[in-house]
Order: sequence, then C-alpha cells, then structure tokens
Amino acid sequence: MASEYFKPMLDVGSPRVLNCNVLTRRLMAKEPTAQAFFRNKPMNNMVLIKDTIDDAPAGRSSIGTKLYFPFNQNDVYEGGRTIFAHDKHLEAALKEIFGEGGVTKEALEQDIRVLSVLDRLPSMDPFLLKDVFINEKIDIHESYFEVGKEFWNQIELFILQKFEPLIRAAFPDAMASDERSRKLIENIWECHDLEVLGPLATALRLPKGEELQIFSAWKGINFYSFQSDRARPLMMDMLTWLKELKIPVGAVPSAERNEIKAMLELIKTQVVAEWRIAETVLREYQDAYDKMFKHKVSSTEFLAFMKRSNTAYWALGNALGKVGHASYCWDAMSKRFPERKLPWEQLTEVLKLLAKIFKPTAKAATGSSW
Repeated sequence: MASEYFKPMLDVGSPRVLNCNVLTRRLMAKEPTAQAFFRNKPMNNMVLIKDTIDDAPAGRSSIGTKLYFPFNQNDVYEGGRTIFAHDKHLEAALKEIFGEGGVTKEALEQDIRVLSVLDRLPSMDPFLLKDVFINEKIDIHESYFEVGKEFWNQIELFILQKFEPLIRAAFPDAMASDERSRKLIENIWECHDLEVLGPLATALRLPKGEELQIFSAWKGINFYSFQSDRARPLMMDMLTWLKELKIPVGAVPSAERNEIKAMLELIKTQVVAEWRIAETVLREYQDAYDKMFKHKVSSTEFLAFMKRSNTAYWALGNALGKVGHASYCWDAMSKRFPERKLPWEQLTEVLKLLAKIFKPTAKAATGSSW
C-alpha cells in the first residue's frame, strides 16, 4: 500500500472511514489529557474502515469493520496489516500486534465493546457514530464525530418529523400532552425501552424480539434519506466526469488502454448500480410511508417495510457508503487539476482506486495486506 493513490482511502472525511490515528493526534494537540477513542493507547493508531466481506459468516451482514494497523504509526500511508472486527482471532491478533504489555484486560474488554458497537453500523457517518455511542452510554470525545450543532439539529428535526405520525397513530391520547409525546419520541430515538414502545410495536405488528432492532434501523433509514440529498451533487459530478472521460489513443500500449477502458466501464456501471439500490430503498420507504400517513389509503406496504427495515438499512448504508467513499476519493484526487483533467499516470491511479472501492474484498483474513 505504498502507492500514494491509496491515501484518500484512509483520510478523514469519507463515510466509510474512521481514522483514529489522525483524529487522536488532533485531539491530543489541543487537549493532551483528553480520553482518546480507545482505552488501550496503541489502538488509537488504527484506521477503521467499512468494507465488504466476501466470505461473510452465515447470519451476519456482508459489510464489516476492518481494522487497519499501520506499519508506521507516524505515516499510516506506508502500509499495514488488517483484520475484521468480527474475526474470532481478534483479541489474539491485538495482543500479537501490540504486545502483551500493550493492551490490558479491562481496557481491552471496553475497546472490544466499542468495536462491536461500530460493527453494528453499515457506515462511519459521524451522525450515526455520535448517536449510537450516546444511546449506548459510552463516553467518546466529540472531536471523533465532527458533527456541528446546527447539522445535528437539522438531522434530528428531519427524523423526528418522521416519527410523529406513528406516535399519533399508536398513542392518540399521548398527543394531548406535550410532555408525554416528547418522552415517547425520545424512546423511539433511543430505541431502548420496549416496555414503553410496546403499543407501537404491536400496532406495527413487529416480530417479537426484533422490535428495538427495527426501530433503530428505521431511524438509520431516515438519516440516510436526509444524507442522500447531500451526497447526490458530488456523486453526479463524479458520474458526469466518468461518462465524459476519453481514454487517449496511442499514448499508451493498446493492452493497457483496453484494461483501463474496461475498468472505466465497470466503475460507471457500479456507481449507477449502487445509487439505484439506494434510490430504490428510499423510494419504496417513502411510497409506503405516504400511503399510510399522508394519503391514508393503505398500511400494508409500510408495515411490510418495517418488518424488513434492518435489511433495507444495511443495503442503503452500504450503497451510499460506497458511492460516498468513491466520490470523496475522486474529489480529493482530481480537484487540484484544472477542469479535473488528469495526466495519464494520475488518471490511472484514480480509476484503480475507484475500482478497488467497488470490488469485493477477497478474504477477511488475519494479518492480510491491504
């Protein structure tokens, strides 16, 4: 991973990356005594990346949390080793990499809990990170989330407006009391108290034992609905650039040119395919929601959607995460060139990187090179 073109893959700013290494350095420069993300100090040199698991175990999502351990903690771009957070050898791998004295048992238990929380998310969007750690009552310094108060309030208002019709439908008496309706909405937001949310779960006919998971997924879908509008302009700019890109004739050997052309076509196809997945999920959700709460003509579609909302949540997060990650990397690597016209060497690097983002990981192996 010595090539510079992989640098944006690890940068802060992508919806699929949590660069603890950079964020911890920034935090310590401002607050030397602050609590870092992980309790075991060496673990804060890692970069956490959402990536596809080609051989996902039965019963889990195909999206995993990859832990990237740089060979040089002062320069994460020189290369490193990886392991997925769900790997059964994770604890042993951490002890091997950091040494028996590098991690302590109590702190490691807490850090593995943090990793397990992250592994429940389909992307590393700062809003989702901040929200899940607040709800789990895990104290993480806010500098790791970079969510401005105004932006947080915008998302919160958007999602709460989606919640209100369900509260009205399931708890008609509660709407007469601002205090009770506020508490009910807070309970949906936190997705913790099933006793309070029982009537709503019953009204929605949610499967027993899956109620809180479904409410959590529903909140995530609403977040991605909000976020998709923000992601669309940059994605469209990237797609337009890809469609208008001409591979020069005669500048390089024909075999190389053909390989790059094939790569370009694959990338264009995948960008469109992933965005379609996101749009399909969001359209299905909005149509079902409108039929039940806006037009009041049918509840069937919405009730059915809620039952499979966890699957929809992960599909949506994966699709938007890939497109957002690709858009971020493309923008970071091309914007310094006038009209984004890249020399051949830089052009091939960008295309290789985009192809890597859309290509499934070969194997979730301990210590594999990334």
